[in-house]
Amino acid sequence: MKTFEDRVAVVTGAASGIGLAVAERLALAGVRLVMTDLDGDAVDAAGRALRDRGSAVEALQLDVRDPDAVERVAELVVRRFGALHIAVNNAGIVNRGLAWELSLADWHRVLDVNLWGVIHGVRSFVPRIVATGDEGHVVNVASMAAVHPQERLGPYTVAKHGVLGLSDVLRADLAAVGAPVGVSVVFPGRIRTAMNPIGSVEPSTVARNVFDAIEQQRPYVFTDDHSAGPVEARLQGILSARADVIP
Repeated sequence: MKTFEDRVAVVTGAASGIGLAVAERLALAGVRLVMTDLDGDAVDAAGRALRDRGSAVEALQLDVRDPDAVERVAELVVRRFGALHIAVNNAGIVNRGLAWELSLADWHRVLDVNLWGVIHGVRSFVPRIVATGDEGHVVNVASMAAVHPQERLGPYTVAKHGVLGLSDVLRADLAAVGAPVGVSVVFPGRIRTAMNPIGSVEPSTVARNVFDAIEQQRPYVFTDDHSAGPVEARLQGILSARADVIP
């Protein structure tokens, strides 16, 4: 995507952290925005701050677990701004525990937001982007957990692997129908957010990478070099396992 002025974007989980940083970067480029978050008061405040800087912004409370609510937001975006060009599916939560000890409620809590929330975004936002007939982009925020599983993060890791797979399939589906819509999946590492206050990378770094990915059609977006060795070793281990096939 080469043109950003007066394009329209929706960003979920936009009240703070990565979502807010991405919204701010898009607004700086002249993109008109709908910012959503489960915390209605916080996203209202974030939206007001951007409007005070002259950006065209709507801020809405949204629970991405609710497909009907996501659909209503998609309808509102087009009604308010006339089109939709960019969707950033960012909303996410995390919990910890041994995979066999976590309750079903614990599993559902994370999967319903981190995976189903992205699925709901794809189902509601992508048709509107395709309908413009113009260039567009979808950004799905995964995590390093999508390529580097760690202990006590079962639901989070499963969800983020799903986001990676969904993004790859979505990219292929859009190409199959000739839609000029790119798809990027983001793998944030140790980002300093409310979810990870001891992180060493600022959300603004993620936002710069996301913006460049939209502009340059980058399918995979890493934000730092943390855990590069383990990620490479895992992928190499998967590839080398083909040599062990017993005919």
